[in-house]
Amino acid sequence: MRLTRLIVLCLAALCVCGSARALTIPDFRLPAKTFFAQSPAPKDGKKVFAWYMVCCGGFGGNNVSFAEQVVEYKAEILMAKSMGIDGFGLDLMEPNDVYHTAIAAMFQAARDVGPDFKLFFEFDQSLPPKKPVDYVDLMKQYHAHPNYYQFNGLPLVCAYGADCGFKQPSEAVDWWKTNVIQPLVDRGIKIYFVPTTFGQFAPPNTAWISHEATIAEIAGWGDVAQGQSVWMIQLSPIGGGLDTLENYGTELRKAGKTWMSTISTHYWVGSSRSVPGWYWKPGQAESPTCINGSYFEHAGGQGLAAQWDSVIRVQKPEWVMLLTWNDYNESYIEPVDDYKKYPNGTADAPLGWYKPQCGMDELNRYYVQWYKSGVQPPITADSIFYAYRTSSAALKAELDTRAPVKCGNGSAPDSLFVTTALTAPAELRVLSGGVAASQKVPAGIHSTLIPFHVGPQTFSLWRNGVKINSVTGEPVVSSIKFYDYWPTTGYVETPVAGRK
Repeated sequence: MRLTRLIVLCLAALCVCGSARALTIPDFRLPAKTFFAQSPAPKDGKKVFAWYMVCCGGFGGNNVSFAEQVVEYKAEILMAKSMGIDGFGLDLMEPNDVYHTAIAAMFQAARDVGPDFKLFFEFDQSLPPKKPVDYVDLMKQYHAHPNYYQFNGLPLVCAYGADCGFKQPSEAVDWWKTNVIQPLVDRGIKIYFVPTTFGQFAPPNTAWISHEATIAEIAGWGDVAQGQSVWMIQLSPIGGGLDTLENYGTELRKAGKTWMSTISTHYWVGSSRSVPGWYWKPGQAESPTCINGSYFEHAGGQGLAAQWDSVIRVQKPEWVMLLTWNDYNESYIEPVDDYKKYPNGTADAPLGWYKPQCGMDELNRYYVQWYKSGVQPPITADSIFYAYRTSSAALKAELDTRAPVKCGNGSAPDSLFVTTALTAPAELRVLSGGVAASQKVPAGIHSTLIPFHVGPQTFSLWRNGVKINSVTGEPVVSSIKFYDYWPTTGYVETPVAGRK
């Protein structure tokens, strides 16, 4: 089982309101030894990145000194490296000093860690105003930085919602060409442009996620974009999202362009609206915009395996983007214990509302190595990985008068999603709220779905009547004050003698 390290990184005392404090950062790197045989990936260019929300900042948010930010970001980079992640795509929403300082600290941290961890910009067009001058200035400043990711000799530039806010899709293409790409060329900087788009080129009366729309989208961007990416975080792996990603991967290869696919372990859109924060407080008057955001089921390790199987066998992208590293309002994979423990802007979320993601993080790095190496790693430790919500979808929150959270891609089963990684067949035993269940599971990776019951949750592996290991997760509760659909995750690994 993964043990949280007690080692902390202590920063120099910072004088705040007349008193000194020191920001401490726990070491949440995954252990060096994992449940599979590790091998270096071949140098064929395959990379796995994580989407980093610069607006969320690190453990201390963006209200700390520059030196503190550098140390925070170094800790986060080391966490990402322990998960097999090669770099961060930096989401930039607004051109302001807070962003610029955070960017400078991130690049400094990456330089301190080493040249193999890469960064690149994800210019976010989902919110106004659009500031192309800032995009150009940032590229002028950082495109030659040793940690800025280069592909085919050119700095990679991505853009979230690159086609958002335009009346006609062709306007988006012209805007990027005129306001960003050409001004950079005029300054001697040619970029490799890979926008994340939302299907504005879809023909009339055609769903943008259709195959026909995919072809039109790729053709519509033409030579302006050297590749593309699409977010299907809600509908992937359940709800048709994988079909869309596979369509894009196939058609982009035909067009001779690069493909950045995406992987996600959970998604709860607008989840910050479900706690007493700046969106809503108990007793506050409701409004049409004050709603509980939809939850999208990802089925723990089962959904993770489905996504990676599609990536490895069908999509075959040059890059994979993990969604997201630290967006604690919608999705996050950063292996922290609870964001609320740190002064990073999580508003009034109660302690324990954010859940640990280390279980899916550990399982995910198995697939990361498989994708980058092209070879399925041998399993060397009998292991259990679990993911589940800690409350029933039928519960009504005591302090939330709004309509309950809805599942946006089917149903949200009251279930434990358990994945086993075994060197030989074994028996999985689960004790959920005192209700016992058992399942024979084969060697290799296998997922099991078991209904949960209120109370403690214990998972164990048995072989030939002998217990191999066990792990206890968070209890499932019988009542809630606020809706909490974040999945809690965890794992246990037991090495097998003679396997390396």
